[in-house]
Amino acid sequence: AKIQQLHIFFSLLIPDITHEERQLLDEALIKTYNAKGITHDNDTLKDPDNPDRYREMPILGDLYDILLIAPETKRLANILNRLVHGSASTFNQRTNVNLDNKYSVLDISELSGDLLTAGMFVALDYVWDKAKQNRTVEKTIFIDECWALIGGSANRLAANFVLEIAKIIRGYGGAAVAATQDIGDLDRSRFGKGILNVAKTKIILNLEDDEARRVQSILHLSDAEIMSITRFERGQGLISTNSNHITVSFKASPLEKQLITTDRMELNQILQEKMAQNAHNADL
Repeated sequence: AKIQQLHIFFSLLIPDITHEERQLLDEALIKTYNAKGITHDNDTLKDPDNPDRYREMPILGDLYDILLIAPETKRLANILNRLVHGSASTFNQRTNVNLDNKYSVLDISELSGDLLTAGMFVALDYVWDKAKQNRTVEKTIFIDECWALIGGSANRLAANFVLEIAKIIRGYGGAAVAATQDIGDLDRSRFGKGILNVAKTKIILNLEDDEARRVQSILHLSDAEIMSITRFERGQGLISTNSNHITVSFKASPLEKQLITTDRMELNQILQEKMAQNAHNADL
C-alpha cells in the first residue's frame, strides 16, 4: 500500500515518467524495503529486537543508491538527486518531531513549482493515515489551494487520491474541507467536479463578475444571489447546502483576527501594541 502511495509521489515529481520506468521504479522500491528486512509479509514490519515498534524505514537516499546502479534507472536517480543531495535534501531525512503532539504543523510554504505539489501530497498522505487510525475521534482535513492537486492540469493519480478522501472520510468519523481561489479550475476537472458533487456544503466568498457567473451555473444560484456575491465585503459569504442558500457574516474574535489578518494597517497596529506592552513589562 505504501509503495502505491510512493508511485503517486514520483508521478508528481517526474510527470513524464514512462510505463517502463514506473515498472523499474516499482522493482527498486521493493528492493529498497527488502534491504531493510521488509517484505510483502506485514509481520516483517516489526523490529525483531523490539516487537512493539517498527523496523527502521528507508529514506529517499536508500532508493537513490539502488536507482543509480542500473543504467535503465539512472535518469530517475538524477532527478531524485535534488531531493537527496541537492537544494531539497530535507526530503531525505527521517521525522525528527513527536507526531503524537495534539497539534503538528506541516509547513510547505517555502516549496514552489513541482516540489509544492509533491510536498502537499506528502503532507496529505500523512494526514490521511492519521485520520484513519481511530474512527471514534472526530477530525477534519483542510486542503488549502486544492487546485494544485485536483485542478484541470493536475496529476491524475494525485487528484484521484484527494477525491477518494472526500468520498470516504465520513466513514472514518471525519470531514474534508477543500479551499480554492478558482472554483472554475475545479469545474474544468472531472476530479474537481467530483469534489463539488460530494461536498454537502459550499461557502462562497467575494467573486468577480465572470467567476460569479461560472459559480451560478455550477450551484444553480439566482441572479440576486450572484449580485450579492460580487458585492460581498471581507467576512461576508454565501453558504449553499442542499437546496438552501444563506448569506452569512463571519466574525473573528480579537485573537483570531490578530492571527489571520493580512491588513497592513492592522498588522502595524498589532506591532505597536506589542512594542508598548514590551516597554511596559521592561519598566516593571
